[in-house]
Amino acid sequence: MVTLEETLILTHDWAVDRIHTLCQSPVNAPFIEGRHRSMSVERIENVENAYAIKQEFSEWLNPDIDDHDVFSLAYIGDDDFMP
Repeated sequence: MVTLEETLILTHDWAVDRIHTLCQSPVNAPFIEGRHRSMSVERIENVENAYAIKQEFSEWLNPDIDDHDVFSLAYIGDDDFMP
């Protein structure tokens, strides 16, 4: 069984890799004055998706935060439920 720590590392790495993948410039994109001529709708959507992932994982991606409060449903029992 995968541990909670392994799951957190895997999720963190996925988020960082996905942001990088979504923000990569197309290989054959035309340049004018150092910038892309225009951004396609797909490219804009990719950047928006990358930003959404960044916002969702902002606490995890902040290098100034040493500790995080992580709650796992596997460790929450029936006695912990408060109606």
